[in-house]
Amino acid sequence: MADFTLYVVSGSCSFASHAALEHAGADYEAVTVDFQNEEQRSEGYLAVNPKGRVPALVSSKGILTESPAIMAFIAQQFPEAKLAPLDDPWQFAQMQSFNAYLCATVHVAHAHKFRGYRWAKEQASFDDMQANVPRTMTECFQLIENEMLKGPWVLGETF
Repeated sequence: MADFTLYVVSGSCSFASHAALEHAGADYEAVTVDFQNEEQRSEGYLAVNPKGRVPALVSSKGILTESPAIMAFIAQQFPEAKLAPLDDPWQFAQMQSFNAYLCATVHVAHAHKFRGYRWAKEQASFDDMQANVPRTMTECFQLIENEMLKGPWVLGETF
């Protein structure tokens, strides 16, 4: 039995946590949640993650959700993988700031294209949200490229 179980959806934000486990060399099993058939709303999956979202990481310590928390845990659990600047609190906080921006702003801006039903009920609202996605995503990526990236990696030369 693997040390960790990561619940994922192909092509989703769960890829970041999946990549972190892979880069760390962790003993894990990836379990795909079938969003097309609304498996995320099943009693079984809601017992793992009551939020009904991915990723969710099951460990011997318990269950973690939310990409920044999962990735910070993996980085700290496998320090030899050098997934985060664990010896520099300022850089670690900058990494967390970047990851939180991706989750709280970029992901939400993108979600307006496909999941407007989370925020509205009227088709006109969906249409308005979808029409704004190119502008909001462009603004997000301009900020990332112009202000947040320090080098080839988020924090500069190191992974």
